[in-house]
Amino acid sequence: MQLSSEIGLTERPSTLPPPDKTDPCAAPTPTPGAEPEAEIPAELVVGPQISGLDRWFVTNGVTAVGPVSYELLRRGVESGRIPAGSFVRHDSWKVWRRLEELEQLSAAKREEAVVHLAAVSAAAEERASNPYNAPPPPPTEEELSAHEPAKLPSMRPAAIDPAGVLESATDLEQAMLLALSTAVTAAGAHIGVVHMTRVDLGATVTSFAHGPDAEVLLGERLAPNDPALLAAQAGHTVMGEPRLGEAGRYIAGRMTRCLPGPRGVAMIPVMVDGHMTAMIEIGRASRPFRATEIARVEEVAEALSKHIVALGWN
Repeated sequence: MQLSSEIGLTERPSTLPPPDKTDPCAAPTPTPGAEPEAEIPAELVVGPQISGLDRWFVTNGVTAVGPVSYELLRRGVESGRIPAGSFVRHDSWKVWRRLEELEQLSAAKREEAVVHLAAVSAAAEERASNPYNAPPPPPTEEELSAHEPAKLPSMRPAAIDPAGVLESATDLEQAMLLALSTAVTAAGAHIGVVHMTRVDLGATVTSFAHGPDAEVLLGERLAPNDPALLAAQAGHTVMGEPRLGEAGRYIAGRMTRCLPGPRGVAMIPVMVDGHMTAMIEIGRASRPFRATEIARVEEVAEALSKHIVALGWN
């Protein structure tokens, strides 16, 4: 995701240890009636000598920049060149977090957060390689409805250009992470995950996450008979209605472990040459997703599929 620009991102804390529950899995909160967030400037100058320990990526779901140093990020925020509500990740993470989360941390806590999420991301592969690693059974409909919904505002989806964002991806991992942040933005979701088909492991594994606490899902292997997985393998999108079907209940069960009381869940498969390569799952606390919002995520999945084929990553 090598872009050139001259940005800065605020110098405040830079990673998230186990985050506070005051902002469970919040996405950007646009003001009703306001214009969409300004794009991250594409003329940022990426420092020629960025330490491997200080490589950051930033996106608002519309534009992506990185790697840049945290000092450059800090300056970009202070100058207003990086929009409020943007998401960041350290090079060692498989998760995105809101920039505001990092800014609320002290420098010491930021370093703790970097180490914590780097360790969780690194451990995901070992977890995925364990054939006995099975997720807990999904909650019943009654258990799901008993959850108090998280107090998060309803998001207004922003205009996106998935193909444009994916152009900056230099490998499959970056492409998946960018597609995830763009999908969350496109649907106005609060949280999202990408499950990837791992032929080497003979399983579908939760590989990337978006939102506080979502890292708890990294490395989990989906059960072969998971209804959402079976739908994805058949190329079908799943959109949870107010009363969830079986596939929706499994998706909601995963989301509940990060976002208490999700009111909207959905799954969109990423199909390459007729086979499922990955599946994107998103969740929202405030209300169910609309069909138009899910259609936007399907556009992201299609752009990702084309990008994978074009660059020979399939």
